[in-house]
Amino acid sequence: MQKLKLTTDQNVPIEVELAGIEQRLLAVLLDLVILMSYFVLMLALINIIFTTSYSNFSEQDFSFWFILFILLVYLPFSLYTPLMEYFTKGQTIGKMALGIRVTKVNGENAKFKDYFTRWLFRPYEVYILMFALGGVLAFLASFFFDTLISAISSKNQRIGDFMANTVVVRKKPKKVYSINDILAIRNNENYTPTYTGVSMYTDEDMMLVKNVISRVETYKNKETKALAIELADQIAEELKLEEKPEKKLTFLKTVLSDYIVLTR
Repeated sequence: MQKLKLTTDQNVPIEVELAGIEQRLLAVLLDLVILMSYFVLMLALINIIFTTSYSNFSEQDFSFWFILFILLVYLPFSLYTPLMEYFTKGQTIGKMALGIRVTKVNGENAKFKDYFTRWLFRPYEVYILMFALGGVLAFLASFFFDTLISAISSKNQRIGDFMANTVVVRKKPKKVYSINDILAIRNNENYTPTYTGVSMYTDEDMMLVKNVISRVETYKNKETKALAIELADQIAEELKLEEKPEKKLTFLKTVLSDYIVLTR
């Protein structure tokens, strides 16, 4: 169980558990099975429609079907990974099944450019499309090289991760510092959450909140106070609150308690 100590942009140290190479490989294989199933299904559907109406096609119709193939087969197949990771905060279906996600090395959520950069340096989907043209060797070579780089990297990073400054972590670690400990914060079964929107956050996000609270309570100075203000205002904005909370630390504690009640 390899762990990584990260420092956020707010200089808050957090600890996460890195996803193992075997987990990442299984996630990739599961995604490839899903993609190949979609690919075969769409090709079969297009082929059935095309062959049954072949006699009625003109040259313009062939252009139409080619464009349809690009839109319904090639683009979804090729862009599946970056789009899925962007809309699900670092996860594909394979990663969801294995409980892992992509994040920045500072613990923050990655942005679209980061997911896209990772995708540019992992062209598995492109090689899959080349299978019929001898692309099997190209795919295996790329897959093996990426796995080798991940194995020798201290953070289990492949080339795409190095380029995008990202790592793959366990979404719900077997053993974490914060989430298990902070469950004791609120044990009242009759507790009513104040901010129900906090369920959109992840355990890693709440670990950051917990660490900020601990830091403010331990080091009472201007820097930690400014850190709490910045984080509280950011969360208030993401929750679309009409007014920013006046008591920042109290607000952060409430957010943390609400998250625990709503997700546990």
